[in-house]
Amino acid sequence: MNTSLINNLVGTDNTFNAFLYDVYIRKTFGIFIPIFEASDKPVTNHSHPAYEIIIDFDINSNKPKHYWASITSPGVLHKGTENKHCYSLYIEKEYFEKRFLMYSDRIPVFNGKLFEFCSDILKALNTFVFEYSKSMMNSDVTLEAQTEIITHWLIRSIFGETLDMRAVSSDYSIARAQHYIEQHYMENITVAQLANLGYMSKTTFNRRFKNEIGITPIEYLIETRIKMSKIMLKRKENQITDIALQCGFGSSAHFSSCFQKHMGLTPTEYRDRFAD
Repeated sequence: MNTSLINNLVGTDNTFNAFLYDVYIRKTFGIFIPIFEASDKPVTNHSHPAYEIIIDFDINSNKPKHYWASITSPGVLHKGTENKHCYSLYIEKEYFEKRFLMYSDRIPVFNGKLFEFCSDILKALNTFVFEYSKSMMNSDVTLEAQTEIITHWLIRSIFGETLDMRAVSSDYSIARAQHYIEQHYMENITVAQLANLGYMSKTTFNRRFKNEIGITPIEYLIETRIKMSKIMLKRKENQITDIALQCGFGSSAHFSSCFQKHMGLTPTEYRDRFAD
């Protein structure tokens, strides 16, 4: 176990015991996976020199493709609870901030900010762990590339971009329909329109789309509209009625009903919790 790398990211605070984790760490990025039994033992106030991102599997959303994480900035005192069901990620301050400034002209101070991310980030993390453990040829190169990708995906998720790459079909006709929905979600899209893009009947298109993506075209359209509405809800100046209409919902009542069904929160509750 490389103590100097751990200290560089986690710090030397006595509240952290690296021997209670499986550790996969490089200079700029580390993954810590608990191996102790679940415990409610409180952790005293502490901080880290790196950005800390906790993926807590006990607070998952009820959608299997998406999860919740929290981020805390370097030097910010915070408490935590020992939890076996989580991944703890640490990203070096300078490394993270250089990439964050590619998306924003300022870096906020995060104090346990919750954000949603797609399951593909978990796949990338598990790939990192696998490659690290196997010490494959040229793993330094590939681990560095994976660190770059994971960091960018996490930053995009903080900004509300939770694209699930797994959902992009390798079937061109289906992928073309997906791209059309992403570009025209605010319009009154019909299944017939989407089927025509792939030169097939509605019945065939519906069947192939669900087999490929796991949901129907209309369900995919609604999920896309919900995704875009979440970005708009984070800006308090947008009125909920305007968001509903701009995202393709016929009314604010229909929007609220669909949003609560997908998110378990009303649009107002989501805004109160996650508004920038």
